[in-house]
Amino acid sequence: MTLISATFILFLGLALLLYYLFPSGKRWYVLLAASLVFYLCSGWKRIVFVLFSCLTGYLVTRRIAGIYERASRVRNEDPKDGQEGQQGKKKQSGAGADAAGKKEARAVLTAGLVVIIGLLFVTKTAQMWTAALASLSRGRISLAVIVPLGISYYTFALAGYMADVYWKKDQAETNFLKLLLYLIYFPHITQGPIPRHGRLAKQLFAGAPFDYRRLCFGLQRMVWGFFKKSVAADRLALVTAAVFSGEEVYPGSICLLAVICSALQLYFDFSGCMDIVIGVSECFGITLDENFTRPFFAKSAAEFWRRWHITLGTWFKDYVYLPVSISGPVTRLSRRMKDRFGRKAARNVMTVIPLAIVWLLTGLWHGTGPDYILWGCYWGVIIIFSTVFAKEIREFDKKLHIDPAGRGWQVWQMIRTFLIYCGGRLLTAPGSLSATGRIIRQILTGFKAGALADGTWFTLGLDLPNTLIFAGAFILIAAADILNERGVLIREKVGEMPLVIRWLLYYLLIMTVVLFGKYGAAFDSSAFIYAGF
Repeated sequence: MTLISATFILFLGLALLLYYLFPSGKRWYVLLAASLVFYLCSGWKRIVFVLFSCLTGYLVTRRIAGIYERASRVRNEDPKDGQEGQQGKKKQSGAGADAAGKKEARAVLTAGLVVIIGLLFVTKTAQMWTAALASLSRGRISLAVIVPLGISYYTFALAGYMADVYWKKDQAETNFLKLLLYLIYFPHITQGPIPRHGRLAKQLFAGAPFDYRRLCFGLQRMVWGFFKKSVAADRLALVTAAVFSGEEVYPGSICLLAVICSALQLYFDFSGCMDIVIGVSECFGITLDENFTRPFFAKSAAEFWRRWHITLGTWFKDYVYLPVSISGPVTRLSRRMKDRFGRKAARNVMTVIPLAIVWLLTGLWHGTGPDYILWGCYWGVIIIFSTVFAKEIREFDKKLHIDPAGRGWQVWQMIRTFLIYCGGRLLTAPGSLSATGRIIRQILTGFKAGALADGTWFTLGLDLPNTLIFAGAFILIAAADILNERGVLIREKVGEMPLVIRWLLYYLLIMTVVLFGKYGAAFDSSAFIYAGF
């Protein structure tokens, strides 16, 4: 059952009906049941993995909470007498208990993280190892690989929750079923956003009252997500699939156009999924974290990633970048660099090392193949360079008499960032580095610009009517993003319209999705790209 299927729409309608029929304090049971049904639809064997991870997180956090409670009791014990010396012993004993408790809790946390992240690593690499084993045995040994639904997302959510309990930023959940719901809440399990327990759990169990306006806004956003996915992204998928399945037979101009189409396809696909997910949650009165804020308006690579897949970026910032930057080895190296080379070198150490680790892990999170590792290095080098040499870049721009506030320069920065993003897609979208190499060779040695106007485009899966439909969808999505970037709140504007006009627009959008969405037995409209990560 996928988010864009008719089955899901029926499933969602039933879940909403039951949700609002139940008393507010019991509604989370409906969410849990719906989430279990949704997860089981992907295969009953897969749920074993998430149950194991959830049990690990539950036991680890309960153990950490118990350690802290024991240390707190020792610290707060009344002295046997009121003498000053006894008070001093009490303070020493309390400090020692805190230190010992912290050390024990750290060991428990580390063990728990090794288990759940180790399971993620094994799952991510299992297909590669089983393929190698089958090749070495000449097919005599063939093992089936089970990939749990949403393992990349629920593992990071669980790891963040465990770390927050260790840092005393969150309370350990005492109800296993509530923790399970937090992990497998069905709207976000397939592609995120990656939730924070402290923000989401309260909403899941509060049982928000029925709100007609929120329900309408949620449905409105869902349909907008369907539009992005089925009308725009899935049309571009036909083009990219055609070119990347035989890139050597197409001229370089068509290959370059396919890379650009792939970049747009990923945005329409992933942001459309987030609109569906956030819209579904809004129908239940639950607010999920935004994952996109119009990334194609970004003026730098760093800003792009503050706008794209926001929850993944903030997760890496909070749980990798900051802990690494203040860790003992990094701070010691920074002090040594300061003594030898000065303050700037020391600051660079505390920037470069954490960023390098973050981007290597970001590449591995997306995929364990060499293309994704290189992709992580690609973005890491660009962001590290622009961060370390930010001052020098500003001074160079000043020498060229560039006005950083000028409209023309800002437009160029957006174009430049989009081209950098396309460069990243060139590394991963073709499916392998060898295919990437063939595309680059075609672009450099056989560009043939005339192929862009000789009708080759119409052999890639889209005829003229479908091309015009995509063009209309692109213009509509771009216009909406431009207006939102300028502060025009389109959803609120539509919500303020008279009832007849408002619902006429809703029906028009729904019929556009129904009539012009890419569906059918020969077309897989369910394959969201980020679900593969």
